[in-house]
Amino acid sequence: MSNEAAAGTSVDRSPAPSLVLRDVDSGYGDLPILHGVSLEVAPAEIVAVIGPNGAGKSTLLKTLFGLLALRGGTMTFGDEDLGPTTPGARAKLGMAYVPQEGSTFPELTVYDNLAVSLLHEHTRTQHRRIGEMLESFPALQELRRARAGTLSGGERQMLAIASAMISQPRFLALDEPTTGLAPSIVQARIADIVAVRDQGTSVLWVIEESPMLCLPHVDRVYVLNSGVLGPSQPAEDMLDEELLQATFFGIDHHRE
Repeated sequence: MSNEAAAGTSVDRSPAPSLVLRDVDSGYGDLPILHGVSLEVAPAEIVAVIGPNGAGKSTLLKTLFGLLALRGGTMTFGDEDLGPTTPGARAKLGMAYVPQEGSTFPELTVYDNLAVSLLHEHTRTQHRRIGEMLESFPALQELRRARAGTLSGGERQMLAIASAMISQPRFLALDEPTTGLAPSIVQARIADIVAVRDQGTSVLWVIEESPMLCLPHVDRVYVLNSGVLGPSQPAEDMLDEELLQATFFGIDHHRE
């Protein structure tokens, strides 16, 4: 029997976070954007970052993946300190990133877009993994010979998510994957993201549009405003129209 159990005290058996950011500062050139950002994402958890346009949400993901320099604070993934690592090294750790734009190769077919993520794998492994991904995304199976540039916006986002997931990451970051999509297509992409989480992958999801559709499928939410991140809160606590309007548009219904 453990000392904690013998003493009658509770033991925290929640899983250790996959990703931990502490007091992170970042920006562009001489322009600071992020100020002391701290967040955590646990295994198989969907965590959302929401906030108004220009709050620093994309900057946060670019810093996390080494595309912008870390100016202060720490970032760890599992036992690894991400500060000194390259973007390629972070991918090898099992971290995948779907940026807001430019996440597919328009001149390549759907099949070849998936294959790009597996260039260093044996040919037999490539075929097996691509087959599994097309089975997971049946709409891509029908489009496998189509060039990515001919796909609709929703189809390109589906391909981007599949291309990230084919490397079997432990952590996936998504930058506004539903922006500009029709509500019916948004629901389909939400289903894809939930399926990713259900496979055991941690998800950090930046949301700017359709929060009322997206947030019911999220575990926790952080609000980012002017580069400052507030404490996390349960997603259901954010599902209030007045609160969301205040968060995204600065509308205060209690002001006279």
